[in-house]
Amino acid sequence: MISGEKINTVERLVIDASRVSRYLGYPRKVPIWKLIFNLPKTCYIFRENNNSDIAIDIENMMGFAIVPALSEKEALNRLKTLIPSIIVKDNIVRL
Repeated sequence: MISGEKINTVERLVIDASRVSRYLGYPRKVPIWKLIFNLPKTCYIFRENNNSDIAIDIENMMGFAIVPALSEKEALNRLKTLIPSIIVKDNIVRL
């Protein structure tokens, strides 16, 4: 079973993306999506190799994520595997 790390979403937390060559590489660039979301005061984050290319910025129980994915639906699913308790607040925007 995969274990998650408990985080306090009131304090600022910034996690940069790694493995960015996955979506910046030639010959095919993967679209980038921005998702804005709300969180409970404490929640769990499940950071692994398959989602290490997602960047997140969280503070005051709100945050945004930059997610490489082929579609809006995939971007949301990838973010929910990283932080299952998110509640998407605004439209998902392709950057």
